[in-house]
Amino acid sequence: MEKPALYFYTNMPTPYQLDFFDALADYFRLTVVYFSAREKDRQWQLPSGSSKYDIILLKNNLIARTVQRYISSFHFSNRIIKVAKNANAAMVVVNGTYWSPNVLLALFFSKSKGIKTAYWGEPVFPSYSKAKKAIKQILLSAMFRNTDVLLAIGKRAVECYRAYGYSKPVYNIPYNINAGLFDLHSLDMNVLLQLKNKYKKEGQLIFLSSGSLIYRKGMDVLIRAFSSLPASLNARLLIIGDGTDKDKLIALAAPDKRIEFLGFQEKNMIPYWFNLADIFLFASRYDGWALVINEAMAARKAIVCSNQTGAAYNSLVHRQNALLYDAEDIAGFAAGILELAGDDKFRDSLAENAYQTGTGLSSSNMAKKMYELYRLDQ
Repeated sequence: MEKPALYFYTNMPTPYQLDFFDALADYFRLTVVYFSAREKDRQWQLPSGSSKYDIILLKNNLIARTVQRYISSFHFSNRIIKVAKNANAAMVVVNGTYWSPNVLLALFFSKSKGIKTAYWGEPVFPSYSKAKKAIKQILLSAMFRNTDVLLAIGKRAVECYRAYGYSKPVYNIPYNINAGLFDLHSLDMNVLLQLKNKYKKEGQLIFLSSGSLIYRKGMDVLIRAFSSLPASLNARLLIIGDGTDKDKLIALAAPDKRIEFLGFQEKNMIPYWFNLADIFLFASRYDGWALVINEAMAARKAIVCSNQTGAAYNSLVHRQNALLYDAEDIAGFAAGILELAGDDKFRDSLAENAYQTGTGLSSSNMAKKMYELYRLDQ
């Protein structure tokens, strides 16, 4: 049986979509339409190509390039209408800022052709004023009209779009990864051994965090929490990522020689760092999802996490498969770190439970779910 054709529109190449695209290509004749090769605040690069699916790369016009000085996720291409009109697809999925011109035009022209059309999105960034909520309601209305189904990235997104009045079907399709890449059997043991020899002294616990070095990600909370621990604790905190707050965070961490910044890491190296670590820390003040939680689960790591992330809300339970704290709770994070450092049995229990939870969030499972959703009306 011939595979149905799926067009997937999205902002740019990101690690949290590439595994999903590979898995979707097992079920669909997939074409991925990137609105841009990259955004100014991201370091991910367009992949060289995949034999499993086709890629169309758009370029932003002058209007978009001007707006992107202030809003990096705004995309508008002169080719978007032609691509959307000519797409010979059985299903279209659009991801990106819900009010961005490329998103709205891809949805409108796909829906007008009678193609099954879906928007795949994180929860709307929270607003606490009635005026801002009303504006978002208006902006969301165009996306709502031009979709047949909404694919929500996590339980929080499901609840968010329902709260804004979306009445059509909504399904939970979280960000996902190829969990098998984090299995020890998939790694080059020589590379892992080199990292252990360089970063892990005998008997030392390795704590890892990964994310952009910006205020929202809460790296300052982790640094303060870790630095408050006794100097006698034989532990090390490694931080993956880059961003505008890099210099501030390095200065904050400077007195504690146990903290080291690893900078931006390519996707192929991420499984090695997670397998090097004993415990994963994440104190984001807000994340629509947070794919690093998937990665920690896949690598069988105990997790100490902020409860302000979509992944935690969707999949983690305090003291069952993670330790969860408010994003600003420095003392809570410090206590959690100390508890896991001193209790191997509890740490291993959290890690195993997290791993079992994460198996349901694999790219292969989410691609199969997407195919089953496509088949519902066939």
